[in-house]
Amino acid sequence: MLNFGLASIDLAAKRQQRMIRTLAQNLLRIDAGAASDSGQIVANNKHEREAILTAVVLQGIIVAQTADGVLEPHVKCASWLMQTLGYFHELPQNPIARMTVQRYGMVDVMLAISRQRRPYAPRDFILHQPDQNRWDTTEPSFHNMTGCPQPLMCYLVRIAHLACDVSDMLNNNTEEGAILSEAFQVDTELRVWGSRYHGIPPVTGDRTPLDILTECFYWTAHLLLARRVFRDQTYSPRVQHLVHVCFGLMDHLSTGCGPDSSLPQPFYLAAREAILREDREWVRRKHESMTAYYREQQRNSAMELIEKIWETTDRLREWDGGTRWAGKGTGLSIVDSYVQALDRGSCFFIF
Repeated sequence: MLNFGLASIDLAAKRQQRMIRTLAQNLLRIDAGAASDSGQIVANNKHEREAILTAVVLQGIIVAQTADGVLEPHVKCASWLMQTLGYFHELPQNPIARMTVQRYGMVDVMLAISRQRRPYAPRDFILHQPDQNRWDTTEPSFHNMTGCPQPLMCYLVRIAHLACDVSDMLNNNTEEGAILSEAFQVDTELRVWGSRYHGIPPVTGDRTPLDILTECFYWTAHLLLARRVFRDQTYSPRVQHLVHVCFGLMDHLSTGCGPDSSLPQPFYLAAREAILREDREWVRRKHESMTAYYREQQRNSAMELIEKIWETTDRLREWDGGTRWAGKGTGLSIVDSYVQALDRGSCFFIF
């Protein structure tokens, strides 16, 4: 309501502070109870803890919509509650708890991709195991909630871990064979899963917005594999092809169609790889169109970051014709190191 001018800043701030105080009081009580008799407390107060987990996750979404909100503490807190409730390895039995677990899982992996780090959830998190029949075809549907099918989200989790494995390998000069073998396996499995997608922009009206958004997530997964795992440079033919595929699909998602509210993560990830003037102008127009309708202030922070990346990319390419800045086969390139530092030091979050 505040984003759309339907509430005052003072009222919103008061409600926000009240919410934070209430959460803090309940978390302290849980922490004290867990220290005395964790098993009994969990058994007797599971519904209370589920309610607090839901509040923390939803509060995090509100924070992410403000201009300077920091989401990281909320996700860390939600991870602790997920652990105490056993929800990393147990399917929630009521729809509200399941919705919360699904929202936590998607925010966790998207935040990890945004920060170029690993997700907080463990690798054996039940939501990270592909099971479309469980999560996408029963309510509340993970696919309908996020625009990304649950098996595709699992690929994004694997790619996030692989990207960190590659960074660790480059920093420590360790053997890359096993990592690349797994990367090729993920690439092959991803292509089999998305064999129905060909990167061709839809004919007007022949596909639903949700299906187009899903394909945007699919090609974004390939883009992340190319850039962060296989270390293709921005100007490589493969990366530029993937960027144009993404832009072509996104151009067919009219602002305000519904599913496009989940477009920011694929959009801003692809946008940072734009190198042509016409592509960048299209990105700016699309950004302005989306922010005029969806008022989350952190979208502007994402666009400011992209402008910094474009400026640096252009300056370094002009500096030496794109030779030294691309790296010498070991370590991150100058641009990639710069972008990684920007991502890891940023506070905004968009999804």
